[in-house]
Amino acid sequence: MDGALIAVRFLHYGAAMLLWGQLAYGGAPKGRGALWGLMLLTGGLWLMLEAGVAGNGWPSVTDPAVIRALLADTPVGQAWVMHMALVALLGPALRHGAGRTLPLAGAALASLALVGHAAMDQGGLGMLHRLNAALHLLAAGYWLGALPAVLRGLGAPGEEARLMRFSRWGHLAVAGVLLTGLGNTLLVLHHLPDDLASAYQGLLIAKMGLVAAMVALAVLNRYVFVPRLARGGLPGLRRGTLAEIALGIAVLALVSAFATFDPV
Repeated sequence: MDGALIAVRFLHYGAAMLLWGQLAYGGAPKGRGALWGLMLLTGGLWLMLEAGVAGNGWPSVTDPAVIRALLADTPVGQAWVMHMALVALLGPALRHGAGRTLPLAGAALASLALVGHAAMDQGGLGMLHRLNAALHLLAAGYWLGALPAVLRGLGAPGEEARLMRFSRWGHLAVAGVLLTGLGNTLLVLHHLPDDLASAYQGLLIAKMGLVAAMVALAVLNRYVFVPRLARGGLPGLRRGTLAEIALGIAVLALVSAFATFDPV
């Protein structure tokens, strides 16, 4: 069940980030209907698997009483109702322009902060933790989610202006990922990860290493390959963007895994 939950979390986070990131990059995302459908499907599966974790394993996955109790009687269940309501509203909104859909896609992604480790704390600290986690999701979603659109547009006529705009906002997104990631770590562990014997901390350290590699690639792309676009720098920028995407997928896989572990 843990493996199934990790896979479902990975697909749900990935679809939400792709939708938000590509909308923020500009224009209608490729496969937006499929991404929305994937969010609906994995959202339902995620809820069912959480019911199994909270109940008696696989028999509880399809037990209406357990699912109903999870939704009605737990803060996480109530947050999940709000998240899935936002996801449901995305479908009709996707028929309109990005300007109308973008805030809804951002709200749907940010609302995932209410169902993770950020939901552990109460009161003012809990609000701070949820806000920090939401900003982390939005920043990471813009950075990683927009990269496929960046890759598709490389070399296309008139794409340079959009690429430069992404580059400018990308600086803020990368800084946001780093600052809010540090904030999340301190709010959850109250110290930097230092125990490789802990599955949670070990995967968190691995994630931090991959993010550092992504930052290095982003700097290389922006300050080495982008200025060389007019002088044959396009192949290098394509390779660098592909490498960023590959590292981002690995980061998302790690997050999907260690978010299911106790943060010790």
